[in-house]
Amino acid sequence: MAKTVRRIEAKSAVDTARKRVAAYARVSMETDRLEHSLSRQISYYSDLIQRHPGWEYAGVFADNGISGTSTNRPEFQRMIAECEAGHIDIILTKSFSRFARNTVDTLNFTRELRGLGIPVIFEEQNINSIYPESEFLITLHGAFAQAESESTSSRVSWG
Repeated sequence: MAKTVRRIEAKSAVDTARKRVAAYARVSMETDRLEHSLSRQISYYSDLIQRHPGWEYAGVFADNGISGTSTNRPEFQRMIAECEAGHIDIILTKSFSRFARNTVDTLNFTRELRGLGIPVIFEEQNINSIYPESEFLITLHGAFAQAESESTSSRVSWG
């Protein structure tokens, strides 16, 4: 008896749809130096997103002169609303300290976005929030960002 071998070709599960990518940028103090930093963040992300072949530019949301300890940030809230409306597929941000300076807020927003299928990519730490196993690192880095903010606030108060 001869055995017959049948070859089954693998089907590619490549998602060819372009991803709508947005970025979030923030500086907490309105000074010329920080103003320049914010404009550099906006330029960097605008260019990065528009140069990536699989991405569609969904905007850069930028809050100027607003602390990351507050969720009362107009552009941040607008970005979250755009996510909830289904207009954004991926969010890029420089670091945890740019995204939020409160551990609970960081976890709540990354969980909400993960529930919508939207990853937040923290570039400096190379962390993608879409993976549930990243939650420990998100908690850790969120706590560091919060502690840094509290330390800065304490130094300013003493000054």
